[in-house]
Amino acid sequence: MKQRPVLVTFLVVQLIGTCCLGLWQHAPSALSMPMWGTALVALFPGNFLGGWIVEMLLWRSRLALIGMGLISALVALAINAIIWYVVAKAGLWVGRSVLYPAWKAWRSSRLRV
Repeated sequence: MKQRPVLVTFLVVQLIGTCCLGLWQHAPSALSMPMWGTALVALFPGNFLGGWIVEMLLWRSRLALIGMGLISALVALAINAIIWYVVAKAGLWVGRSVLYPAWKAWRSSRLRV
């Protein structure tokens, strides 16, 4: 359960990004650009990769643009989940194998003095 904060952070960021992505077109003009920017940053890089993958595979299909947008959002969330998972595991590995031994050695050297 050590990764629960990472999971909660991922879910909150993706929820905010998805809400901003869906609502920026309907917001007043003073809020629409910040909402669009929030969606862009919160869903990066999955929004670009997901959109590109969906357009490459489904552009000439009979699927409506709304359907492609929904599929693109789902693919973006899946891509972001994979990226967040890999980054969280890499951070955990760095913490365990690099930072903790260095901290332990530093602490033991301070205790001897």
